[in-house]
This record gives sequence, C-alpha cells and structure tokens, in this order.
Amino acid sequence: MPDHGTGGRSARSARRFVAVVTLTTVATACASSPHPEVHRTPRAQPSTHGPSCEVRVAESAITRQNHYALGARDQRNDLFLASAILENPCRRTATNARFVVSALDDQGHELMSAGRPVQAHFTISLIMPGQRAGGWTYFDRQEAHGGVASLRVQPDTEPFGGEVCWIDPSTSGYQTAAHATDVTVGKRDDSPTLLNGQADVSFKVTWRPAEVSPGRRAASVIFRDSSGRLLDINGQSIGPDLKLGQRVRFVAWAPKGADPARTDVLLDPDPQSPDLPFFSPSSSCLPSS
Repeated sequence: MPDHGTGGRSARSARRFVAVVTLTTVATACASSPHPEVHRTPRAQPSTHGPSCEVRVAESAITRQNHYALGARDQRNDLFLASAILENPCRRTATNARFVVSALDDQGHELMSAGRPVQAHFTISLIMPGQRAGGWTYFDRQEAHGGVASLRVQPDTEPFGGEVCWIDPSTSGYQTAAHATDVTVGKRDDSPTLLNGQADVSFKVTWRPAEVSPGRRAASVIFRDSSGRLLDINGQSIGPDLKLGQRVRFVAWAPKGADPARTDVLLDPDPQSPDLPFFSPSSSCLPSS
C-alpha cells in the first residue's frame, strides 16, 4: 500500500488543506459505519520512566468524505479519513514518531487489497513531554471497496519505519505557547458539489510570553460530535506574521454531525520550521526517560 503520510504530513485530498501535525497540552477531550469505534488510553503522565516509555494513541476515528461530481454522488471517489490523537507521557521530547494505520471491517478484521493489508502511515515530527499531537491520513475506494468500520493505529515497527528519536526538551525550539480562543465554525456546505462539507473556521490567536514572536504555526481543527467523540482532524499552516489577538480565518472540511461548540483549534510551531531538530535517530538521541 502507498504511504499516504510522510514527514509529519498527510496527503488526504487535493480538496482539503495540506495536513499538518500540531501539538497541545493534555486535555479532555465514521466510513460506512455511522458509529466508528473510538480508542482511548489514560491521560499522559509527566514522570514515566524507562525504555517502555513511548508515544501513545489516545483516540482514533474514521470518517467518510462523500464525493460529488456534476451535482450527483460519485462513490468511486469517496475518501475514508483516518485521524488519531497521540500523547507523549515521557520526560523527553519525541521526534520522528511514525505510525501505521490499519483499516478494519465491522468485525475488527484487517481489510485486504491485492493480498495485502490496507494500511497507511503518518509521522509525528515532534511532540513535547505531556503534550498531544494530531495525525491523519486516508484510504480510498480502490483500497477499501466496502468502506472502513474502524482503525488500528500502532507505532510502525517495520525496518524502514524509523525509531523514535528522544531529545532534550530545551533543544526543541518550542519555547512559546500559542493558543486559539473564541473558535467559531460557520455553516457547513451541504451542496452536492466539490464544496460539500466545507465550513468557515475562525479564532483569535494569543501566546506567552507576549513579547516573543510565535513564528510560523500549524493550525489543526479537531471536530467532535455533541457527545465529544472524535470525528476528524484537518487544518493548515498560518503565520509567521501573526499579531497578538489577531483573528484568523480559513476554510476546513467539517464532517457531518460535527458540533461547532465542541470544535477545538490547536496552534503550535509548524513542523516544517527548518530550525527545529526533526532528524532521524542519531548519536544525539537521548534515552526515553
């Protein structure tokens, strides 16, 4: 199966913004099946020790993005959007954390295509201690003819998956905490066109310390239903010319059933920033404790 997400980015669809990986402090918080399974793990703890310390999967979700052409449904080009929230409970900063996403049927069995499991990948470029990150990728109808009921998201242990590189947090370059406040989501476009599902998203940007520029940021929109269940994650890069309290506006794809009141926007340094140490494991990597 092709790798749909590399280097901390995914390639869901040309109709969506380029995917980014973002970070946030730990917080409380499909597909052919309308009730996708959500996987949860305990909250991150700041004092995990030893080699067993690893980036964990907190939640995952699968959502179908319907495709329309010439004003009519075109199921052949539907996408099954896979999203996951990861957490780092360790004392070190994790870089190059690569995950494999397996598509499952309603019995929990792996879907197969051309004799191989239907899988995709994404990489979390950097996640600080006690923080969470969002990752996403997708499956198409050619891979998943009958749809995807749920996901299994695991660390990629294949030979070319790459080991997680653990570094000293003080060397990560993430010294300014930025936040999105007063988040609003406009009316979802329900027309039978390529614009189906798009909605305006806006929010104010604040950060501390205020006198330090936050630099380029990745804005990731976390969509949930009214019960708080994760539906989808997507977003885009913003900045670096942000002003404190500035209102940012862009268009995001919103899944049907998303509750605007439950929507979060996460802002953190863009993983494309050239001065951040997003390198493969090397002698500079530290123990994961």
